[in-house]
Amino acid sequence: MAMPSIVLTQTGVGSSSFYSPDWFQNPFNVGLQAIVSGTVSSYTIQYTLDDTTADGYNPATGNWFAVTGLSAVSASAVAALTTPCRGIRITIATGTGAVTLNAQQAGTR
Repeated sequence: MAMPSIVLTQTGVGSSSFYSPDWFQNPFNVGLQAIVSGTVSSYTIQYTLDDTTADGYNPATGNWFAVTGLSAVSASAVAALTTPCRGIRITIATGTGAVTLNAQQAGTR
């Protein structure tokens, strides 16, 4: 069964909670739609290969990488993530507005 649409929101500087896609899905493909509201000068959608289910995992000290096409942007944008990963989140570097991330993972139904 395909993964449901996931929605994350971050308002102001900082990082959102993360979403864990089904990283066993083959082929792996997650559509990402980032929508900006208000004033956001720079945000990045990030992913990690860290085991986010490990006891004691702390996303604040995790290894996060920018999604190509969604790094240090200020406007609404879309991209696809094809690297199997264990977590996806929003990080706002500057601004008081919000970024809402809609993520849809492709898969069998």
